[in-house]
Amino acid sequence: MSMQTRGRSRLAALGTAGALAASTLVLTAPAAQAAPAPGQAALAWSISEQYVDHLSTRVLADGATFDEAAKRFTFPADGVASAGGATTYSYDGSVRGAFGFGGTELYAVTIADPQVTVAPGGAGAITAVVSASNAAAQGNPAGSTSPARVTVADFTGGVATPAGVAATPAWADVLPAGSATAIELGITTADKPNNPVGGQSFHPDFLAQLTSGVRAHFYASGSGSDAKKKVGSVAAAQRAAAAPSVTATVTAASPANGVDLRIAGTGFTPRTNPSDDGVYVGVAPAGAKIDFDDRDGGTAAMVAVDWVSASQMSDGSFVRGLNLPKSKLAKGTSYAVYTWQAHTHSNTTQDTVTPISVNWAAVFPAKVAPKLTVKVAKAPTTRKAGKAVVTVKGARGKATGKVKAKILKGKKAVKSVKAVKLRKGKATLKLPKLAKGSYQLKVTYLGSASYQNGAKTKAVKVRKR
Repeated sequence: MSMQTRGRSRLAALGTAGALAASTLVLTAPAAQAAPAPGQAALAWSISEQYVDHLSTRVLADGATFDEAAKRFTFPADGVASAGGATTYSYDGSVRGAFGFGGTELYAVTIADPQVTVAPGGAGAITAVVSASNAAAQGNPAGSTSPARVTVADFTGGVATPAGVAATPAWADVLPAGSATAIELGITTADKPNNPVGGQSFHPDFLAQLTSGVRAHFYASGSGSDAKKKVGSVAAAQRAAAAPSVTATVTAASPANGVDLRIAGTGFTPRTNPSDDGVYVGVAPAGAKIDFDDRDGGTAAMVAVDWVSASQMSDGSFVRGLNLPKSKLAKGTSYAVYTWQAHTHSNTTQDTVTPISVNWAAVFPAKVAPKLTVKVAKAPTTRKAGKAVVTVKGARGKATGKVKAKILKGKKAVKSVKAVKLRKGKATLKLPKLAKGSYQLKVTYLGSASYQNGAKTKAVKVRKR
């Protein structure tokens, strides 16, 4: 008789029809998997207090989250299916809980994609895809198990609703001390003939899927932590975890300051894993391929980015202001607000993309014609240089940019004047000394983001000195 067959013996005592339906469905996939049913909630489950407290270096993925206050995991709904009179509620997500010492991981257990099956009489079981690993330490050989769906616990008295099932898994008398399975798994030994104490244990199929070095955390062994090892109850969450949502509003846009954004987020989880600390909020071109697992590269790809720490969130909400400098924007490009978990992008549950709409005409307005004024403040002579003051302004106020000039005799350029940068819309040009005669000073404005280029000619008379 296999361990899996022996492990189902509890269901047999619940009544032939109900046990048959439950045991069959627990160990095989439902005939047809549906999308999450209307009203189906997430699954709330601690697994066990020992799992939470001892295997506390955890990594969550595929939508699973952890509630620090309630000390339980939430697995998002993935569908409901019925067969043979029993109903199976499926959930997504995985948690890998590990324990280490001195910087070395000693063992870990991963529980993924749980399913809860309940028969009409309330009997049922919890299954999950389970795997484990163990380092060569504490007298245990190194090893690992490949992921496989097994029964984690069974129960009676389950209550099913459209939202899910609530049940308290069996703990006492699950695996009697001295039974063939307990001996085969190395739990009942000559040194420990009473293990599991009171038969208190997770399901034998679950224990068989673990490495030997981690099994003691899932059955009563007479230690002070036995009360924490009990299988946690399962229940449909009071409400499904709210999906993170972002609203981005452009509050100002101008050539001088670029674009100002107000970014409001709700439904965020500050710490999905213990080492997390809030989220990053950044703006980049929409559809950009950004590697958020590369912290430095991910932030460098942003036009602007900010960090919202866990302590700065109130009930998963935050408000941030971001400025997008004009120098980093490309006219006509579509941009979006991105969020992701800080600091190491340990999971994707906080990833969002929210398009923003930019009034490009406000940031890159069409250029207008400037008004140039040229005043010869000091005419050059045959022996001394002179100077001219150039003023450039218009509908956009005082201009920026540069002006240059050349001196013409008739249509021929006889001298060039070095380009000068405008300051507060003005520039002073140094005019070289020239031979006696009449000239034309042609000033050219080179244009700016707001003004077109332009030119102005001024007569200059050079006297002999």
